[in-house]
Amino acid sequence: MATAPACPDNIRARASSRRLELAIAWAVFVALAYLPNLAPERSVGLVGLMIFWSFFSMTLIILCDQITIVLQHGSLLQQATASGKAWLSFLGVGALSGLLLDGIAQWLGKLWIYPYWNEAVYAATFVVGFCAYWLATAESYLAVRAILGRNHHPPVPSATRPYEAVLFRALGILGAVLTLSGIILLVYDYQSSGGYVFDTRTVLPVKNHFSYFFITFAGVWLVLEWVQFARGRLSLLRTILNGNRLPLYALLLASAVFALFWETVNAAHHFWIYTNWPFPHLQIMDIPVAVLLTWPLQYVVFLSLGFLIGRDLWA
Repeated sequence: MATAPACPDNIRARASSRRLELAIAWAVFVALAYLPNLAPERSVGLVGLMIFWSFFSMTLIILCDQITIVLQHGSLLQQATASGKAWLSFLGVGALSGLLLDGIAQWLGKLWIYPYWNEAVYAATFVVGFCAYWLATAESYLAVRAILGRNHHPPVPSATRPYEAVLFRALGILGAVLTLSGIILLVYDYQSSGGYVFDTRTVLPVKNHFSYFFITFAGVWLVLEWVQFARGRLSLLRTILNGNRLPLYALLLASAVFALFWETVNAAHHFWIYTNWPFPHLQIMDIPVAVLLTWPLQYVVFLSLGFLIGRDLWA
């Protein structure tokens, strides 16, 4: 016996109900996220903070994923964990994003420390931790893009223009030069100041010029632009050239909103502490303004790695 099609009013009612449930879940999550800020300092330790941040990250991922399911009927979380091969790709993305972020900014730049961690704990949780962080970053961007794009009809991507091959190859070469130059400049400063020390939890004043990090991250981004083009994938720059600025707007809004969320949740007990940033006294809610302004950089680099799990995050 054929099943009667669902009534449009019932479909709209169910969709409205899901949105309301999701809104309530977000309100509860945000309230719970700030609850540990009320805990006394003496009650805070590594184990408790790791449990809390694991809960925070996974809940954030799931709730953002639900937004994209409700609005766009797609799930990055399901795609990234759909099979053994998907898991391996996901782990690779986590490891690479950790090397690019912590490797440049923490290991070389000493821009933050993890005061509760020793090197053994740091090494044991590095890949898994950055898998969660990469996924949270990508999911937050996709959620914001889904909300902004509800009534948006992006232009159909055009065929590859003749000049694009030359342009992106040149950008890749420029990016490689910038990346290598930035790393050399960062390393050279240690040679003139007594040598390099690997330490994830001790404040080590360094004299690195902050512009070196912009040079290095700009180089990494341009290399990834070329890699995405070479693999036939969309990239941030190609979407802009195609006249679609929604991904850029979503990236900037997501980085602004979630930067404040992550950083204010961390502000009470400091699972990580920022060091050696310019203008340290220029702060918003005890967060260095320079930190908030650089959050879009990690979004650009992290989202540019999406092709490694078979997902065009810019599409």
